[in-house]
Amino acid sequence: MIVSAESRSSVARSFRFAVSIFPVIRKQVRKQVREHARMRTGRVARVAHLVTLAASAVALQAGCWRAADSGRNDAGIDIMTGAGGAPMGAGGMVMDAGAAGADGAVLPTASCDAIGTAPVLPATVCATIMATKTVTSGIPTDESTLDTMTIQSALDTCPAGQAVRLVTDGADNVAFLSGGLFLRNGVTLWLDDGVTVFGSRNPRDFDGTPGSGKCGLTGSNTDCNGLINVVGAQNAALMGTGTLDGRGGELIIGGTTNWWDLEDADQGNLVAPRMVWVRPGNGFVLSGVTLKNAPKFHVVIERTTGFTVWGITINTPADSVNTDGVDPSASTNGIIAYNKISTGDDNIAIKASGPPSVSNIVIAHNHFGHGHGMSIGSETNAGVQNVAVCDLTIDGAQNGLRIKSDASRGGVVQQVSYTDVCMRNVSDPLVFDSYYSSATGTLIPWFKDITIRNVHSLSGGKLVFRGWDAAHTEALTLDNVVLDTAPTSINASNVALTMGPNPVVNIAPTGTTNVTLTNGVTAAAAPRDCTNAWVTF
Repeated sequence: MIVSAESRSSVARSFRFAVSIFPVIRKQVRKQVREHARMRTGRVARVAHLVTLAASAVALQAGCWRAADSGRNDAGIDIMTGAGGAPMGAGGMVMDAGAAGADGAVLPTASCDAIGTAPVLPATVCATIMATKTVTSGIPTDESTLDTMTIQSALDTCPAGQAVRLVTDGADNVAFLSGGLFLRNGVTLWLDDGVTVFGSRNPRDFDGTPGSGKCGLTGSNTDCNGLINVVGAQNAALMGTGTLDGRGGELIIGGTTNWWDLEDADQGNLVAPRMVWVRPGNGFVLSGVTLKNAPKFHVVIERTTGFTVWGITINTPADSVNTDGVDPSASTNGIIAYNKISTGDDNIAIKASGPPSVSNIVIAHNHFGHGHGMSIGSETNAGVQNVAVCDLTIDGAQNGLRIKSDASRGGVVQQVSYTDVCMRNVSDPLVFDSYYSSATGTLIPWFKDITIRNVHSLSGGKLVFRGWDAAHTEALTLDNVVLDTAPTSINASNVALTMGPNPVVNIAPTGTTNVTLTNGVTAAAAPRDCTNAWVTF
């Protein structure tokens, strides 16, 4: 059927609206208006639906981002008219006219000012499942039967917008034992207070292809399912105040060792279950739960647009191997807020092996214990931009603020800000290293437009500022950055550091290999007060 003039006009109006709020794709949208005006009705309707979804995303996200201008309030843009505020970019981000990307495009800037409120549990429960296991000394007493099928059946039949609730059954039955579970569109898995979901110790319960026997070997990540999986489901959630225990430090059934020892022996290449694995899952929410003892990585969020990780606790031993806390990978428009993370590897690691690139991530009001710190990389080859880290405490980690990459996986990392950070007992508080490993290749790292402001480390430690070469000089601005003790070493090359306007204390790299310091200190703000910053894990 040929599209009517009325339909063409309607679609054109929809696209003009999209153009008004998405300047960065103006050219592409205009092209689509011309093309889709000639398409059949079904395809035009699909295009109009995509525009509606895009507008909805703007409405949801506009309160979370603002312009980079100092002192500017929230965007204040009328979502329906586009009036007010600054020009809008994709995903509802406010455009910073002074910020340009590697290709000259104007980029939006993430902000911690308005991240919204904590996620809320669904009002309707489609199924309540009572715990079947007792626990002695932190271990389920019965491992002969799994609860996987019971829980999965409830998830599969639960309507969108409702929750499957796992609850205790009296004082004794407080646990479930499961292999891989898969969340569905719009469905929440609710772990009630006092409930623990234990991961099975049998690798066969996590085989990506049932019966393949590949989980626990060296191969593809997809050879193992996670304990909680989201594979393409939209708006799925894992919420509550219960606990997930991956049992990474316990003996594997049929083996003589545990997941962490196997991972160590395999030098990090073991295929093992992740605790929560989103691949992808637009609109995913993880809230409130406690996660511990992941066999490998606690939370991995891949190729996802729009996600929230809010108010979770990760508490896993410092010597656990490859147990990253939260790893957003090739994902955009994410909020990671009010979490406590203490683990054996990166507390948070933003990865960009892509495509797509990583952009528009806000990391706000978090507390880190032991681990490898707040990291970006080492995979940066698809690009990372518009990351805001604010109100962070790091207590006892190996690294503090770190961007790491090398020539085998490097790319542009830009428009990253760290604001209001307290550190103590951190071995390497500032690490910006383009030579993270000795790997070779042609994917050159380049870190630029990095801002570090109101950061206070109560100890010294080692500092690293290493750009790749003069053509890829690191560019960082330090403003009110104070180390109470002089660092034990500063490794600096191919870096341009701009100091000020507030003091920078005990950070003065020297060197003859393209090290440039610009002293713009004109004010005298006091160091960030860290007196009440610390928490107990």
